[in-house]
Amino acid sequence: AVIEGISPDFQPPAAWRARTEALRNLSSLEPARLPAEFNGVLRPYQRLGAAWLWFLHRQRLGGILADEMGLGKTLQALALLVSVHSGDKSPGRGASLVVAPASLLENWRREAARFAPGLRVFVHHGGQRLGGIAGLKDIDLVVTSYGTLVRDRELFEAVEFPCLVADEAQHIKNRRSQNAQALRALKAQGRVLLTGTPLENSLEDLRSLFEFLLPGYLPALPQGMKAEERAWHDERLLARTAPYILRRTKQAVAPELPAKIEQRTWCEMSPTQAALYRATQERSERELIDMAAGGANEARLRFAMLTQLLRLRQICCDPRLLGGSGKPVEGDAQGREADSAKLALLRELIDEALDDGHRVLVFSQFTSMLALIGEALTSDGIGFCSLDGSMTARARQAEVDRFQGSDSVPVFLLSLKAGGVGLNLTGADTVIHFDPWWNPAAEAQATDRAHRIGQTRTVTSYKLVCSGTVEEKVLALQEEKRALLADVFEASDAAAAKLSLADLRGLLSPG
Repeated sequence: AVIEGISPDFQPPAAWRARTEALRNLSSLEPARLPAEFNGVLRPYQRLGAAWLWFLHRQRLGGILADEMGLGKTLQALALLVSVHSGDKSPGRGASLVVAPASLLENWRREAARFAPGLRVFVHHGGQRLGGIAGLKDIDLVVTSYGTLVRDRELFEAVEFPCLVADEAQHIKNRRSQNAQALRALKAQGRVLLTGTPLENSLEDLRSLFEFLLPGYLPALPQGMKAEERAWHDERLLARTAPYILRRTKQAVAPELPAKIEQRTWCEMSPTQAALYRATQERSERELIDMAAGGANEARLRFAMLTQLLRLRQICCDPRLLGGSGKPVEGDAQGREADSAKLALLRELIDEALDDGHRVLVFSQFTSMLALIGEALTSDGIGFCSLDGSMTARARQAEVDRFQGSDSVPVFLLSLKAGGVGLNLTGADTVIHFDPWWNPAAEAQATDRAHRIGQTRTVTSYKLVCSGTVEEKVLALQEEKRALLADVFEASDAAAAKLSLADLRGLLSPG
């Protein structure tokens, strides 16, 4: 556009025209090189996504497939890998690489076996490792975890991969992390990132992703920028990255999906719970004032504030999370949850849902809270599955299969981090978020474990919130994050969003 303004008669090279026209008009893309049976299982938008990835790969470019959760990013990436390896099984062709969280390795293996049985797949993890690069000669696809990649970095650095796919790419949002450094050290002819949340904290996340995706594409930021200069660079960043991010929503491309109903369900803390909350809040405020008066630096203040916020959030869930601060009331008919209004509310919601024939996913950030919920369900005679980050991939998949395969287990308890991605749990149609989290994208991903292709019923999502507490303030913070995510996907203006000391003080304050 700049050149046309300077020289209207300028004629760009044919290759340049072909590249830019394809990126501007996705309908003109050449279909991916797929066997008829694979192509037949893809929905129209998935065929378009595969064609987009195939075009970028042939141009030795990279892209971020950022479709909303549940729209089949794994399937589209497998379509690209099949296209890359179709018709060429020569030993010198080399294997492609998928790097994913350890919890998703089994999912990748299963999806590849189901949709791309022609790919020779090796899962490099745990006790099953390649002895050296010679082991790649009879393999089309290596699947490994971020942690294993860091430990076996020397082995993988010696290979140039035809295609490199990084799943749940938010794992490299911090450019200084070992995950990001190990991934950037790899050589590949084509690179793809899969993530529904290319940005979680600020636009720096996006810069980190593109350092891997298109090395050298984004210019370094000058030092000592003023606010207006930073805003200009942020706007330029969004404009430059937009052509390499493909984002579709369920509403736009999969209208056959049933509706999703989201609602906040508020509760008042019990008297004992509220008294503990106020006392902890007042003590926290005094401690922070004393620290500031004593000359504590910003890092120490930030750490102290985050610690205090954690305590307040735990009290909202159940005072017992503090390690015995809240005790069940002796002889109370409700027993264990006597001092947790939210746990009592949860039991009511689950009872009502089960009475109406629904099945339920319950998410919490605190595994200790999930244990308390499990105790309550056991006392009520309700069967449940559970999943947290301490489980092996095999145990994790066994719990998923048990829930999906039998209506006799009506409730699934999941930690938000371990169960928020990579799972298909369409056996449930009710989702309960026991405690709100600052990142709305993480909660949306968790809800979409149930609201995804294959679901035939309306999905209802409940967010339990203690009124007049830090949880209510977290919801306001979520709105800021949601606006920032929209800015990234729409390539419009965005301001870097980080929690300042003022933000943290606002969350801690009584008002």
